[in-house]
Amino acid sequence: MKIIKDLFARIKALVLSHKKLSLLFLAILIAAGYFLFPKGGPTVLTQAAKTEDVIRTVSVTGNVDSDNTVNLTFQTAGTLDYLGIKVGDTVKKGQLIASLNKDDLWAAFRQAQQDFTAAKAASEQYYSGHTNATESYDEKVQRTALDAAQNKAYDNMVIAQKAIANSNLYSTIDGIVTKADAQSAGVNITVTTTFTITDPTSLNFKMEVDEADIGQVKIGQNVNVSLDSFPNDNLKLIVDKIDFVSHLTSSGGNAFYVKANLPENSAYRVGMNGNADIIVGEAKNVLAIPSSSIFDDNYVYVKQRDKFEKKKIRLGLQSDTEAEVKSGLLNGDIVAVDPSSVPSNLIIKTK
Repeated sequence: MKIIKDLFARIKALVLSHKKLSLLFLAILIAAGYFLFPKGGPTVLTQAAKTEDVIRTVSVTGNVDSDNTVNLTFQTAGTLDYLGIKVGDTVKKGQLIASLNKDDLWAAFRQAQQDFTAAKAASEQYYSGHTNATESYDEKVQRTALDAAQNKAYDNMVIAQKAIANSNLYSTIDGIVTKADAQSAGVNITVTTTFTITDPTSLNFKMEVDEADIGQVKIGQNVNVSLDSFPNDNLKLIVDKIDFVSHLTSSGGNAFYVKANLPENSAYRVGMNGNADIIVGEAKNVLAIPSSSIFDDNYVYVKQRDKFEKKKIRLGLQSDTEAEVKSGLLNGDIVAVDPSSVPSNLIIKTK
């Protein structure tokens, strides 16, 4: 420690006794450092043109939906007398779901039957004593009224009979009960009380595609889907339906629903969210460069030793990240990834 202190003391004394010499020595050191270790210029990131696949996609969000869902409701209000299902149950087409209390309905039907029987008897009694050829005008009016009363009574009987039939609710498809507004018998229901059944074999991934992109989407195109609930399942689907009419999005824009059928899987549920890439263009084994390398529509900076040359190229398919080069570059040519990062002093001047 004492040796170091003595060394610094001697250097200090030398500097103080030879100030001009010390300043000259310092200047020489600074100049040498500048030339031996020049300040580095901006880094230009580059990448070689290479053969690969260029894929253009439309990226959207969506959710699991069903093509075959029914909402079952009663046509009249009443008291629920029987409920044979609950949410999550599997049902068959034609299976009885629920029924209303029929006491009042049967009473109305019996009254309608009696009214029809009486009207029919009155009409038959008239016809037994009259013929159309001999009846007077007043008798004709009487006959017309009797016929109308009989027809009305019959119609009321049919309506009452249908009301009894409609008091039973049957499933119209095979499926799973996904909604039940009533949970037990004995409660009063209205015509808005709903039982929903979904066919699990009819699930699809329903995507919302913006109006600006829908022109690129066609039936039969491939779709890569990833559900939030199953991030490791990379689903390969195919576009099979495109809405003919647009709808307003939550932000006020126009969009179209596009659907792709899902494979049957008991784990998938209606409403599950996910992301999708609709493949709207694909070029395989083509010469490609980063899309960011292109400026002024069809120019790139190609590296020539330690400088860059501006070159015009002919482009093919372009994606968000890559662009197909049809001519103007060779495999292995090195281009600037970001043209704006190329210093002007490194650009080869062209005549």
